Amino acid sequence: MIRALLVALALLLAAPALASALTVNEVAREVRCPTCNTPLDVSNAPIAVNMKQYIADRIERGWTKDRIIDGLVDEFGQGVLTTPPKSGFDLIAWVVPALLVAAGLVAIPIVTRAWARRPRAAGPAPREPTPEEARRLEDELRRHGDA
Repeated sequence: MIRALLVALALLLAAPALASALTVNEVAREVRCPTCNTPLDVSNAPIAVNMKQYIADRIERGWTKDRIIDGLVDEFGQGVLTTPPKSGFDLIAWVVPALLVAAGLVAIPIVTRAWARRPRAAGPAPREPTPEEARRLEDELRRHGDA
């Protein structure tokens, strides 16, 4: 009974470690293949296969995801990352799109008010009906008025 309790306790303690085990695809989603410029987890280029093996070897050695990615950046440069870092000059890649979206949202009510306030172009004045058209209109109105 005590032995079963100890085994259950050991499994409970090991469960979080097993659940958070790092996989090659988790790391491969964060980097891209330097030859075909696609995410590493979907690339089958020879260099991508080698990079996946590098990742697998480092995972077996107990490296963290960040440490593995740092090693790949050291080897291939910042271009290997799928997203630019959020610091330094690369911060522009994060800030500029956000500013453009904000400017667009501010511009929407301004532009729609300007469109709503612009004067409408007056069309040509309606022409007077011919005597034949006036007679037919009177006949139709009388006929529908009696119905």
